[in-house]
Amino acid sequence: MDINLLSKLLKELLLQNDRVSLPGIGSFISEVAPSVFSDRALVIHPPYRRILFRTSEIWNDELLERYYASINSISLDESKSQIAEFISKVKDELVLKKVVKFPEFGTMKSTEQNDFFFVLEKSVFIYPDSFGLEPIHIKPLLNRGVVEKLTGKPQKIKNQKSINSETVVGKKGKRGRFVLIAIIVFVLALAAGAYVFRKELRPLWEVILYSEDERKLLKMK
Repeated sequence: MDINLLSKLLKELLLQNDRVSLPGIGSFISEVAPSVFSDRALVIHPPYRRILFRTSEIWNDELLERYYASINSISLDESKSQIAEFISKVKDELVLKKVVKFPEFGTMKSTEQNDFFFVLEKSVFIYPDSFGLEPIHIKPLLNRGVVEKLTGKPQKIKNQKSINSETVVGKKGKRGRFVLIAIIVFVLALAAGAYVFRKELRPLWEVILYSEDERKLLKMK
């Protein structure tokens, strides 16, 4: 076990888990953070995983030991022993030098009171579900934008022809007179036809105007 391998294993485990123990020191907590502005609001970063380190999370989930055992084909007890020995050296270095660098992952630091905390590298852990989205750089406008003010006055519509109400009424009146004349002509033509063909239409008129008994009386006369 060395610090490079430890950093690699922690990064891989945190991509799949929300919590990974660092036995004897604390635990890394992974949280999904939304898109954020940075660099004076000139860059939009896509969603990412925010890594916190909590010394209060002391119970061991054994994810690190089990993963180390699987990739090295050793027993879980042997894995625990090797990791515990290496982490003990990390703690001693933190107390002595106050800083331990985790390559391509972050930096573990210690205060004067030997309280440990972790600082994640900025380039680590773009959220996988962001599908490779990259930071977007925003270019500020050199000149202030101008907002057009509404005056409240109605605007004229070009090429709009005015509508003469008298013309519309006149057209409707002509149409109505034409329909009335057509009805009168039809009625007169119907009456004339009935007069000319009165003999031929007499049986039809009798059926319409008289009952069956009355038609029999008319035939007897």
